Amino acid sequence: MELLKLYNAILRRRWALIESVVFFTIAAAVAALALPKTYQATAKVMVSSSDTTSALLSGLGLSELALGLSGASEDIANHIALATSRPVLEEVVWRLQLRDSEGDLLVADKLLIPGIDGELLSAPFVEVKQQQGTDLILVTANADSAELAQLMADTLARVYINETQDRSRAETTKAGVFVKDHLVIVQQEFDKALADIADLQQEQQIIDLESEVRAAVARLSELLMASEENLARIREVRAQIGELRGIQAEENIDLISPATVAANADIRALRETIMALRLQREATLQDKTERHPDVMRIDAQLRASGEALGLMMEEQHTLDPSVLKLRTELAGLLERGVEINDAIARTTETFSLYPDKMRQLSQLTLAASAAEEVYKALQAQSYEIAIADALSAAPLQLVELAALPERHASPKVLVWGVLGFAVGVLFGLGLVALFEYVDDSVKTPDDVREIWPLGLLGIIPRVKPDVTSIAGLSPTDPHVEIFRSLRSSVAFTSVDRTLRTILVTSSLPGEGKSTVLANLGASYAQHGKNVLIIDCDLRRPTQHRRWPGTSNRVGLSQVLLGEVSLQDAVQATSAPGLSLLTAGTSPPDPGRLVESDRLRRLLTDPAATAGYDIVLVDAPPTMVVNDALILAKACDGLLMVVESGGTSRRVLADARDRLVGQGIEPLGLVLNMMDLRMAGYAVYQRAYRTYASASSAAAPPPADPPAPPAGGGET
Repeated sequence: MELLKLYNAILRRRWALIESVVFFTIAAAVAALALPKTYQATAKVMVSSSDTTSALLSGLGLSELALGLSGASEDIANHIALATSRPVLEEVVWRLQLRDSEGDLLVADKLLIPGIDGELLSAPFVEVKQQQGTDLILVTANADSAELAQLMADTLARVYINETQDRSRAETTKAGVFVKDHLVIVQQEFDKALADIADLQQEQQIIDLESEVRAAVARLSELLMASEENLARIREVRAQIGELRGIQAEENIDLISPATVAANADIRALRETIMALRLQREATLQDKTERHPDVMRIDAQLRASGEALGLMMEEQHTLDPSVLKLRTELAGLLERGVEINDAIARTTETFSLYPDKMRQLSQLTLAASAAEEVYKALQAQSYEIAIADALSAAPLQLVELAALPERHASPKVLVWGVLGFAVGVLFGLGLVALFEYVDDSVKTPDDVREIWPLGLLGIIPRVKPDVTSIAGLSPTDPHVEIFRSLRSSVAFTSVDRTLRTILVTSSLPGEGKSTVLANLGASYAQHGKNVLIIDCDLRRPTQHRRWPGTSNRVGLSQVLLGEVSLQDAVQATSAPGLSLLTAGTSPPDPGRLVESDRLRRLLTDPAATAGYDIVLVDAPPTMVVNDALILAKACDGLLMVVESGGTSRRVLADARDRLVGQGIEPLGLVLNMMDLRMAGYAVYQRAYRTYASASSAAAPPPADPPAPPAGGGET
């Protein structure tokens, strides 16, 4: 639906859109012809690939240096950035003496950002970019002359290539000088360190300190290992002794280990005696008490045997051969540990006996080794720098000079015309949107129903100004069919009552009510009715202009004032069966005549208009004067004419409220001057043309067939 509304809006405001497009297109084309011409020249620079150089350096063992060389494709972005750097651009400005309108040298940035001056006034500017899919850099220059554009492109390319070459060689040269200076210094330090070592060996009579130190270190390592092994065995023996002591501590007269019993026959005999006494006591207790002398004697023997067994076990534990053996071994291990520690102390003491010359010799040796390593590294760097300097040619090559342009590059009339067309379309659409936003008029039947939910009795299409009356048209003409349909719709609204006097009005002037009334009267007359049209618009009468041969000198005003009779004031028209009572000369107080009883009786008394089947009353607009409200109460029905695209929604709503407030309900609404080319209504236009073609046999069509029929009119 939104697209449909947009289409209708564009169709209604098409001239605003067309004028906008035409204006901007022509303006753009004129501007393209009037603006200064810009010429463009392009030089091409090849970024050479470094694959061959990298392979050569890698073969020489200089892989790190090979990796440092950038490939063409990877480095093009850097070259483009450097080519547009300030130093390069300033050099181009200085060489070509590029100056602005005030005579000053151009600022380097102005060559890159053309702005309005560059685009419209042809100020010089350059552009550097990569040609897609290649290793070529395009240096493009724009200027107001072909020669300057060519010079700018070639100069920028040459300046950048030269600066790149100088920069590459400057870096390798600086690095080479640095390495050579440090080679001399490091060589002197290395020679001095070797001389100091020789002097120290001669002075201290050093033969081979390293062998002696290695032997002492080996001896110390052996002693430390033996000490660790001895300590481990000591811990093991002590653990075994502790384990045996734990077992012995748990033994008593009731719990004796098998090893103790097997090792001591006396303990075994006492244990057997105790067991026999216990058995004897239990047997005696079977027939004697614990206080019996025999039982007490056995208890005394048990106590004596237990004490003897405890003393014997204690003696056995003290003299246990396993414990004695482990103690003997432990004593030997402790003595050996003392000997090993003494040996370690003696060996360690031997290190302190070496003179301080050993440390001096080590320091001198380390200094000499460090100097030797640095010297070798600097020699390798010097070799790499020499190769890099030999291969330090800039990876740029000017493969194509800029050609002298034969034609200007911009502005192009076609491009500017297309741009102007696009701007015109956008501006025109903006105007359409603005007009639609400001315009609140009703345009379609849906708009009318949305404001005033009354029956829509007819849709009168818009026609050319020369088609205002259907009186002289063929009965089969589409224009006639429109008002025949309106007449039928009015008849359907009065099925239960007779409509003899019908008032036609509108909200404001210019909505076509008078034309609609005149054509409706002609339609009634063509239907065989005697029709009287009364022009009650005493302020701005128009009906006498619509019917040739009629005059407004005598009319309704004279009838109401009693100067002439109704029969004398009524005039015949060119339409058979249609009579007209014009408004007459305008009275000093039109409102008083409208409110008069004579006019009310004229409209309500059938005898006053005897001989006429239908009386159509042309009333002033309802929102201008109060005449239509007064006249509506004296008529049988009221038709409200609404202009499509002309009547405001607010005005129509006010007219509705005004009529409803007076208790007046119209028969229906007539949408006048509607553009049937709007989306959804074009089918009516095609249907009207079909009817026109079908009626061509009865009446020859006009030389220029009119658009779909409409009411039209000024009032």
